[in-house]
Amino acid sequence: MRRPTVAATLGVEYGRERTMSFRVVVADDHTLVRQSVIKAVRNEHGVEVVGEAADGPSALAAADKHTPDLMILDIAMPGADGLAVAEQLRRTYPDMRIIFLSMHDDDASLQRAVALGAQGFVSKSASIEELHEAIRAIREGGSYLSSGVASRVMDLAAGRTSATTLGLTVREREILELLTAGQRPGEIADKLFLSVKTVKNHLTSVYQKLGVETGAQAVAEAYRRGLIKRT
Repeated sequence: MRRPTVAATLGVEYGRERTMSFRVVVADDHTLVRQSVIKAVRNEHGVEVVGEAADGPSALAAADKHTPDLMILDIAMPGADGLAVAEQLRRTYPDMRIIFLSMHDDDASLQRAVALGAQGFVSKSASIEELHEAIRAIREGGSYLSSGVASRVMDLAAGRTSATTLGLTVREREILELLTAGQRPGEIADKLFLSVKTVKNHLTSVYQKLGVETGAQAVAEAYRRGLIKRT
């Protein structure tokens, strides 16, 4: 029998070593944040960053190109947010693992992340070591939630979080209150020192969370759910 050459033997060994690496794609629309996360991930032994993306469509393209073991997704990305990307990945690559890395840890985002079966949710205010811990846990088949997020997820799962809040942020509730007081987006923008575009973006988010399409419907729904008290 012909003995394998040294090169062939090494090729098998190198191939095994390469397949053992944990392949990661990092998606975040802020270049500085993305590069910082990539640098941190690369410092984790046995982990290889195979791709990066700055928006939702690019994240999906990177997933198709590299088929990584793990996607680290920011929630607030242009084109398609991280939650929408994760929903698509769940259909196409059900075994691909997902960590959400975001400042958007409102109840609505957490509920969607849990419903999508994400393995991790790490706040952007977390330390690099905490991100490493999350990756290690997920490599070993577990899951990871930042300490500040874990208790809230448990409350959501147990139904202890008020259903009436619907995950509205403080700013969204503030804008909703002004809307129910009869103020138009331009007036709200002046009052809160925001641009009209920013106010309209917040209102779009409010409409989605309330399940409505117009300002009038939002006001009616806010009263119906007890979000706003009649005076």
